[in-house]
Amino acid sequence: MPEYLHQEPGTEVRFIAGHYAIVEERRIAHRGRELLVVVGIAVVGSACCGAQGCRFLNVPGYVAAWKHRLTENGLPVSEVEPVEDEKEQAEIRQILESQFPYSQILFPA
Repeated sequence: MPEYLHQEPGTEVRFIAGHYAIVEERRIAHRGRELLVVVGIAVVGSACCGAQGCRFLNVPGYVAAWKHRLTENGLPVSEVEPVEDEKEQAEIRQILESQFPYSQILFPA
């Protein structure tokens, strides 16, 4: 089962054109299970237009084992079951769009 490596809110990841930061993690009820949702903000810069940003929601999947172990660096790891069904993803998108309008919603493979 895939694992999700938790990051502290405020953790910033830099890349060549900008950076993103994790704002919060939420567990929401869906179909009698807990769904892990990670909220973040991404900022991308360009020489011609300046910096632009967006909020994103990463949905790793349903929680199978919440923070069941720590990495050697002390970061918690959870087991998740990815949401692969497109109809189920559409349901989840609708729920999340009402709570976080104008956000990019991602279901990692």
